[in-house]
Amino acid sequence: MTPIQLRRALIDDPEIPVTFIEWLWGNHHVWEAFEAEAMKIIARGFDHYSARTIIHVLRHHSLVQEDAATPWKLNDHLSPYLARAFNHAYPQHSHLFKLRKVR
Repeated sequence: MTPIQLRRALIDDPEIPVTFIEWLWGNHHVWEAFEAEAMKIIARGFDHYSARTIIHVLRHHSLVQEDAATPWKLNDHLSPYLARAFNHAYPQHSHLFKLRKVR
């Protein structure tokens, strides 16, 4: 799924805030890293996994940052939205992340 296709799919999801979609547009490298880690988990045969754990892996074992201009590492609040974005991009793997209703 291209970044534009993903953005269009996310806009229609009422549980994904516009602020996340805008953030994702400017931080596509984070999405690509999250997507790659999730695919590794699937390839290892896991049926369920934690999006938050993937964020921790990216945070602590890589140089991926939200934006090159900011010194802050990835924030935990991104995990539910990245999981939802993954489900939109890969509906055949939507079982991987257990989703709760977003407040």
